[in-house]
Amino acid sequence: MNASSMHKMYLDGKTGHGPFYRDESMPKPNILLISADMVPQEFLLKDRAMVPVHTPNLDALRKQGVFFRNAFSTSPLCSPSRAAYLTGRYSYITSNAERGHDGHAVHLRDRDILFPEYLKAAGYQTRHSGKCHVGARKFLKLFGENDSPWDRWSPPWYDDEQYIAFLKKQHLEPFSFERSIYGQGASPGQRGNFYGGWIAAQNGRSFPKQATYPAFLIERALPALNTDKPLYLQLDFFAPHQPFAIPGGMEQREEELRRKLKLPLSYTTLAENGFRPTGPEPRVYRLYRKNWGLREQQTVIDYRVANQLQFELVDELLGQLFTCLKDHGLYDSTWIVFLADHGEMNGELGLIDKGAYLNPRVLRAPLLIKPPADVAFPQRGREVDDVCSLLDLAPTILQICGIETPERLDGCSLFDTAAGAKRPEEKALIFEVWHHVIPNPCVGTIFAASDGQLYSYVYNATDDRDELYRLGGAGDGLNCIDDPAVDKIRVEGIRTLTARTEADPRWFVYNQYLRLEYAELLPAPTGDRQLFVGKEEQ
Repeated sequence: MNASSMHKMYLDGKTGHGPFYRDESMPKPNILLISADMVPQEFLLKDRAMVPVHTPNLDALRKQGVFFRNAFSTSPLCSPSRAAYLTGRYSYITSNAERGHDGHAVHLRDRDILFPEYLKAAGYQTRHSGKCHVGARKFLKLFGENDSPWDRWSPPWYDDEQYIAFLKKQHLEPFSFERSIYGQGASPGQRGNFYGGWIAAQNGRSFPKQATYPAFLIERALPALNTDKPLYLQLDFFAPHQPFAIPGGMEQREEELRRKLKLPLSYTTLAENGFRPTGPEPRVYRLYRKNWGLREQQTVIDYRVANQLQFELVDELLGQLFTCLKDHGLYDSTWIVFLADHGEMNGELGLIDKGAYLNPRVLRAPLLIKPPADVAFPQRGREVDDVCSLLDLAPTILQICGIETPERLDGCSLFDTAAGAKRPEEKALIFEVWHHVIPNPCVGTIFAASDGQLYSYVYNATDDRDELYRLGGAGDGLNCIDDPAVDKIRVEGIRTLTARTEADPRWFVYNQYLRLEYAELLPAPTGDRQLFVGKEEQ
């Protein structure tokens, strides 16, 4: 940045809170951030898809920008992941609000800074539509009192007065389902979780796509386009997270998917073994499998079909949003970012949704960026294999807007990653989860092993089974930690994670676990480990 044009500013000029510098020689481009909720990796990694996913509008973004194939969230849960990428920092939030124990932090603090706050202070109009899940108070302050952020995992289909009014304009009522997907309960014959399904017809006609909740969120966002100020617009979908809500007009596509869809090999292998794990597996996986109810193969097929239809619906509606941007003359001048907060098992290993575990399938998240048409961007149309994090979003957007901040940011610029720059060790990826349906504190990291491959090593603090995943290819969600061929790599993973958690005091609690568990594999510590205050006992 040009030092002579740097202008010091504050988020609050009266108190001096949130100092930052803005390079006034740089333009203020429009920015559209679109987030989906819980997207399976095969929806974007199309070389791994069983049935090609029909997403022409996201495909067009990929051709005009850059797609990061190995982007990872910091957590497999909504609240912790969103808190991290919106602040650009590893979050102290370790559970979703509806699952958190009394005393767990589930909302961001007032003093936490979301990166769009800098844009607002620099003169941007900041607008939002959709999910929040990090504390509505922060969003109302950032996006205005007329924002309607909802702070829960499930969509407010039935109690969102604005959505009900949106339906009434189309002479519709809140919908019900003509075909529903249910899991099986833990006991034989017991009905389990409800995963949504196909919306029932109303007034003698099928439920229209334009009446779905994603369509409503887009309509709520459109007034923001009528502005003379630079625009930051954040559109946070709930879809394709279950429960699914599939409208009419998708019958032909559903039939095609059902003809072509095959069950995941990891599922069929498990089913043939009576749903007993065929390899090393922490207990948490078995608990989710037992209670999330996927022992019936037809349930898995229905789930995967509905999941893909829901995502393809989002893509179709995004096409309408992009057309509106073009009609307003904004598409070519706007940076567009598409991401998901985390991944989805989608039937692999007999699991769906996410959980209190760190499988690569629930950590890998789609991330793609389309620059404005007039920006020189040599990486256009590229797919980047280098590992990156959703934490990298904040420093990247601040760089685009000519903003520097003294606040700690834990990510790197995605432009550096796209250009092939080596990620600094102090920015190495770490991820954790503490509690979802059950407590299972665990921590993991991604590292380049001595065999030249990328691996993810996961330490489960309350289980005697750890996890090791070779990243890349269709089998990167299969734990290989008991394979004698990678025993050396396992030790490398233990030592790498120990070193990284020791280098940052925020990870101290896990570092103590590792040093106690694997003392024989790690360098002997110096001094007493009891953290005496003052002079140590001799």
